Amino acid sequence: MRLTRQGIKEGGALAVGGVALAAVALIVAAAIAAMAIFGWGWFKRSTAEFRGTTEQRERTVADPDYRITAYDRFFDLCAAVQSKEATLAALQDELGTEPPTTRVTQIRANLTAVTAARAADINQYNADAEKAGTAGQFRASNLPYRLDINDKETQCTA
Repeated sequence: MRLTRQGIKEGGALAVGGVALAAVALIVAAAIAAMAIFGWGWFKRSTAEFRGTTEQRERTVADPDYRITAYDRFFDLCAAVQSKEATLAALQDELGTEPPTTRVTQIRANLTAVTAARAADINQYNADAEKAGTAGQFRASNLPYRLDINDKETQCTA
């Protein structure tokens, strides 16, 4: 086989063209990878608000189990407050019967505990009622918007 100048020129040109093509392919691959990494991150960041709002609605408004649980929770909390008020009244009545001193100590301790538990239930009811984007929107319209800790008798219907 004889090598001619023409053959050497063409072979060299082919080699240079191959290297150039490989370099271009590498640059294109790097550009595509950068677009995939940074472009996807930008897309996720720019749609985060929309995706988050949609997910919140799917987990609350569109979920019947969540809706029913939230709806029932307000009734349950209000009833718990009323039950504690009945317990407080019964303890006060017993205190009025002049029980033995040891029982008076027990009654007073129970009064303190039930009063604190009632306050916790009222605070939880009010906190849940404020959650407009989640549980609060499922409070029944015939329930009070807020419960007042200073009321001696809670009404669970408006």
